[in-house]
Amino acid sequence: MTDPLGRDPDVLTTKELAAKLGLSAQTVRRMASAGQIPALRTGKDYRYSWNAVLDVLRQPHPIAGGSGNEESRPGAGRLATQQARDRAAREF
Repeated sequence: MTDPLGRDPDVLTTKELAAKLGLSAQTVRRMASAGQIPALRTGKDYRYSWNAVLDVLRQPHPIAGGSGNEESRPGAGRLATQQARDRAAREF
């Protein structure tokens, strides 16, 4: 897909990132606002670097009910985050 405006293909909108990860746009926005994925706020929406998001999703994530040292994060939920990581890992 080529962009007639010459936009960087690494920079995605919420809708584009959601489609790549197989998540809803609302879940992606929640993950961004909770700080679970890197995002740049542009007015009412966000922009995402595909490579930066993949780097974050490939990092180990604490599991709920673990040793108690892990911090519980509010937001989109661990299941959605884990599913996104799994999909991203299968792509590469």
